[in-house]
Order: sequence, then C-alpha cells, then structure tokens
Amino acid sequence: MTGRIILLRHGQTFSNIERLLDTRPPGAELTERGRDQAVRAGREIAEYVGERKLRMYCSVALRAQQTAQLAARSYEEVTGHPRFSYPVEVINGVHEIYAGNYEMDGSEDAHREYMMVLRGCFDSNPDSRLQGGESYVDLLGRYQPALENLAAGLGDDEDVVVVSHGAAIRIVSKHATGVDADFAFSGYMPNCGMTVMEPRGKDFGQWELRRWADLDLPRR
Repeated sequence: MTGRIILLRHGQTFSNIERLLDTRPPGAELTERGRDQAVRAGREIAEYVGERKLRMYCSVALRAQQTAQLAARSYEEVTGHPRFSYPVEVINGVHEIYAGNYEMDGSEDAHREYMMVLRGCFDSNPDSRLQGGESYVDLLGRYQPALENLAAGLGDDEDVVVVSHGAAIRIVSKHATGVDADFAFSGYMPNCGMTVMEPRGKDFGQWELRRWADLDLPRR
C-alpha cells in the first residue's frame, strides 16, 4: 500500500450557476445541489478509502469549507464514526488560480480568454495568465509547498483529502504527475470530482496519477 493525496473539487455554487469567474476567497456559497453533491462525495470517499486512515483539509474559500464539512459528516455517518471525529483543517495556498481583471465576469469573452490561459498553464507557459491574474508558476508557488508538506507526513495506509477548486486541481495534478497536457485540458473536473495521486516518496512532478474525475488510471 501507499499513501494517496485526493484533490476534491467543491460542490456547485451560485457563481457556478451564473458562470461567473469566482476565484477570490471567500467566494460564493454552495447551492442546495452543491450541498447534496458534498454529502454524496463523503459517501464516495468512504467507499474509495475503505479501511485506510483519513485526514481532511480544505482551502480558505467558503465553498471549499462547506463541502469539506458536509463530506466529513457524511463520511462519519457511513463509516460509523462519532460525529466530528474527522475534523477539517483549513490550509493556505490551495485556493483557485486568480482570474485577475475578469473576476466575477461571466461574459463569453472572459470564458474564451480563461480557456486560452488554462491551455497555456497545461503547456507550461509562464506568461499565460489573465490580466491581473496568476500564471501556473504563481499557482504552484503557493500550492505545491502545501501538498509537499502533506506528502511528507503521509503514511503508507493513509489518504489525505484536500477540498480545492477545479482549475487549480487540474493544473496542479498535471504538473505534479507529468500527465499529458492534452489529457489535462480536455479532462473537465465536475463539481465534487477528484484526482488521486500517489507521491511514493518521489519529487513533485514525478507523482503517480491514479484517478482523474471518474477515470481510474493504471500504474505506469
């Protein structure tokens, strides 16, 4: 067995419904559907983790905290553990990549530019960013140390769940594992979808990708 890091996207938010580029914390809260998704995610995690140990973390954004709390309570219920026996710790650095001047913009222009920047992030272009926003280098500068810290304390029979954000999860998972850029760009991460990575004591960039959304991947 080996320790695993699970990056779980938050549930649906009111900004998701309106297609707004909502990237700065605290951000929008979960819709009722988003809350249901978070509860189901807790059940799915219970099935995926099985008898392994589990720790849960989330970003500072409101939607991530709500998702993590709901998923944790659902996990406890399914596994028969006492309520609040799996606390959620908020950690810095794992929030969404900033949209800059397009923050809270839902226009077609904003989304077109966003997709172009996302492609550049997967292609390791350090100049690819929305005006006033972050590049993939900026994102990794704050996100990678947080994951490396978790990986350093990861037991062989332990899983760590980090509730985070769609674009950030895809960009970070791509650069942590070296998965193909085309795969990462086309692999949309739905609300409460997740990636699963196995650090296996290796450097960031050489981690093993085991799952992307609903797709389980073979070991290399």
